[in-house]
Amino acid sequence: MEDVILIALLFIMDGILFIALGIPLFRGRVPPNSWYGFRTRKTLSDEKIWYAVNRVAGKDMILAGAVVIVSSSILLLFAGRISSARATAVLVMATLLSVTWMVVHGYSVLRRM
Repeated sequence: MEDVILIALLFIMDGILFIALGIPLFRGRVPPNSWYGFRTRKTLSDEKIWYAVNRVAGKDMILAGAVVIVSSSILLLFAGRISSARATAVLVMATLLSVTWMVVHGYSVLRRM
């Protein structure tokens, strides 16, 4: 049970980190750079494209963080009834699906520009 609680808390912190990183992107506060944001040749070549795509990526990152936090919180409710391996698998899957959605949706928006 204690392992499941620790795992859920770590993933909650992961979700908070996603949200914290997504907010500046969504608000258009991150200029084109080579370290942080949705970085492709196309986004780095045009500021207008950079801000448009990163606004969407930031929103998706905030949503992904919320999904991870909600998933972790639900698992906390079942901490006594679920194994740590299963809890980890569920939370890793929630995170991977969220990140995959962010990437696919970001490229979809970029392709339309």
